[in-house]
Amino acid sequence: MSLETKINVISESVNELEVIAAYDDIKSLLDENVQKQMKSIQIDGFRKGKVPPAVIKRIYGDSLEYTAAEKVANKLFWQIEKEQNLKPINEPALTDIDFKPNEKLTFKVSYEIFPKIEPQGYSGLEIEVPDYKVTDAEIESEVTRLLEANATYEDAETVEDAKYLLTADIFTADENGVSTGIKMESDYKINLTNKNINKEIFDNALNKHIGDTFSFSFDEAHEHHDDVPHEHKKIFYSVVIKNIQKIVYPELNEEFLKKVTHDKITTEAELRENIQKDLLSYYESSTNDMAELKLEQAVLKNNSFSPPKVFIKNYLDHLVKDEIDNYKKKKKKVNPEVIREKLALKAENSVKWILLKDKIIEKENILLSDERLKELSEENAEKMGVSADILLKHYQSDEMKNRLLMNEFYSFLKKSNTIKRIDPEVFSQKEEVHAEKH
Repeated sequence: MSLETKINVISESVNELEVIAAYDDIKSLLDENVQKQMKSIQIDGFRKGKVPPAVIKRIYGDSLEYTAAEKVANKLFWQIEKEQNLKPINEPALTDIDFKPNEKLTFKVSYEIFPKIEPQGYSGLEIEVPDYKVTDAEIESEVTRLLEANATYEDAETVEDAKYLLTADIFTADENGVSTGIKMESDYKINLTNKNINKEIFDNALNKHIGDTFSFSFDEAHEHHDDVPHEHKKIFYSVVIKNIQKIVYPELNEEFLKKVTHDKITTEAELRENIQKDLLSYYESSTNDMAELKLEQAVLKNNSFSPPKVFIKNYLDHLVKDEIDNYKKKKKKVNPEVIREKLALKAENSVKWILLKDKIIEKENILLSDERLKELSEENAEKMGVSADILLKHYQSDEMKNRLLMNEFYSFLKKSNTIKRIDPEVFSQKEEVHAEKH
């Protein structure tokens, strides 16, 4: 069979096969399909499948052959696909067909392929990340949180300082602080150690007893029709104290510290040092994640291409399903189309990054050899509290190999580029400016 074929490149990931087939070359295929159709035709006066061809021709004309032409086009496409190794990654679509009986069949089929990507601009870049420092205030805050989590409560009659928990009923009040009788909250817990508490609440609760009443107020912003706050209205409340409890914090002694740390820490100095290490580790992990994200964004910007739509659709379907499931768990209303639109760009960029990342790994020959796996297992065995042999077996699973390969890839990416640490406030300001521009 002699066929004229031509591949039209529509985009990096879409090709179109154009085929011209002479009528004589496909006549046997057309006749075979027409015969199949004739077997299912039933006309009054004839048994099913026994209608004479002349009668069918008179009634149907060339329509059976036109129908057969589509079937033949599909068959020819897959024949050519095998011969020319076209490798479609989606369901090919017949986009155009022109059948001229006794002359020729012309058709076009569109299909997606893996794009031919030549990665570039993934080294010699400079990105910025926040240079977080652990402060004494942060350490103190963590110590306080530990104490609060293990605090006990003693019944009291009077509020003497901030270390008290009140149980109260709250009513709306007039501008003089006199209750209107309209109760807003019952048995409401007011923790005076809360740093965000209304200052009036603390000041006016001080030295009060069970059964006493005090008032407080706050400014409520009323928005104009253009959402610009233009008026502040003072709202007043009256509080009736029903119960007072003194918050008693434990002492940071050896007994307490051994209890809460399972015998790992015995002194306050060790506790503070450990908190500092944990915060540093957290900041380092966050900065590392941010560096990887910034590098992804920078490399993607330097590599413009159109990923296969079928990949984007499948990835987006997955994202949308997860998001809908999250909404359902929270018992919130959800509009799938709104979510789909919101996540569309994320899906496209994610697919682009997956394809680009794989090409960089291939180009740079980033491998995870048996020697490297053994090296990693020996490096991490002590940290993980297992033997190197056991860890090596774990690392040899396909899932872990893939994770470790990604670690090697990002390690390569970070070594190939400059990661500049800057003041966190300056970083935030730059991010805000960038967000406004985009």
